[in-house]
Amino acid sequence: MLAVAFLAVFLLPATACVTYPRDWDSSQGEDPYEGANRKVFAFNEGVDKYFLDPLATGWEFITFQGLRNSVDNFFVNLAFPRRFITNLGQGEFEQAGAEAGRFLLNTTVGIAGIFDPASRVGMKLYDEDFGQMFGHWGIGPGPYWVVPLLGPSNPRDTVGLAFDLLFDVRTVTAAFPVFTLAWTGVVQNVNRRAMLDDDIDRARDAALDFYVFTRDAYGQRREALIDNEAAGDSLYETDPDPVQDDLYEIDTGDETGDVSAAPAVSKEDWAPPASVTVYPGPGQDWHPVEGEWIDVPAAHQAPHTGP
Repeated sequence: MLAVAFLAVFLLPATACVTYPRDWDSSQGEDPYEGANRKVFAFNEGVDKYFLDPLATGWEFITFQGLRNSVDNFFVNLAFPRRFITNLGQGEFEQAGAEAGRFLLNTTVGIAGIFDPASRVGMKLYDEDFGQMFGHWGIGPGPYWVVPLLGPSNPRDTVGLAFDLLFDVRTVTAAFPVFTLAWTGVVQNVNRRAMLDDDIDRARDAALDFYVFTRDAYGQRREALIDNEAAGDSLYETDPDPVQDDLYEIDTGDETGDVSAAPAVSKEDWAPPASVTVYPGPGQDWHPVEGEWIDVPAAHQAPHTGP
C-alpha cells in the first residue's frame, strides 16, 4: 500500500494539468471538451463497427455461452491483485480477505479461474479498482474525456487504469507484460463484446444520442460504484473489469445494472406515424409518448426520421 500511495502522489497531480477552460462554469456540466470527445467517440465507434463487432460475431458463432463465461471468469480471476489492494486501500479488510479466499478457491478448484466455484458457495465478488479507491480518498474525477480505444473516462480514472494494469496477474508474471496485456486484452474485449452484443444494440436503439447516453451512464455508474451505492451487494454480483473498454459497461438506470430491464425501444418507435403531416421545426424530434414534435437541445439532437 505504501508503494501505491507513493506512486499516486506523483501520478495524480499530473491529472491537474487537465483542467476546465477558464470560462467554464460547473453548471455547464462535466464535458468541456465535447467537440474533441465526440471525434474520439466516433473513432471508437468505427473501431467497434469494423473490428470488434465482426470479431465478436464470429467468436459468438464458433463458441457457446458456457465457454464465453469461462473465458470471462479467467480474466476476472487475473484482476485479483487490484481488487485486493483497492479494498485494502478503502479500509475494507473483510472484503479484501473475501477476495483472497475467492482467488485461492477459483485458482485451484476452479482450474486457474476458468470456473467460478467461489460464487457457487456464496463467496461474493467485491469489485473495486484504483479509480474507485482514489475517489474514496476524495480525489475528484476532473473533466470528462473519451480515450481512444478505451472509451469514456476522466483524468482520475485514467490514472487509476494505469494502476489497474500494473496490479494484474499478467503484468506481474509475464516476461513481456506490455505484449501480453495487448493480445490478451483483445481476446478479453472480443469475448466481452460478444457477451454484451444484444445489450449494446438495445442501448444504441433506445438512445437519441449515443454519445450523451454513454457519457451520462459512465458518470452515474462510476459515482455509484465509488459510493458503494444504496443497492448494496448487487453492485458486486458481476465484475465488469475496468481493464476492459468502459464503453461496454452500460447503465440503464436499473440499480442492479441489468440492461435487460431497460425497455426495448426501436428506432422506428421514434419516427412519426404516416398520418402526421406537420413538418418538424429546427431542432425538433418526434416524441412517441407525447405524440408531437418536441424541441431537443442541440447536443442531443438525432437525425430526423420524419417526413
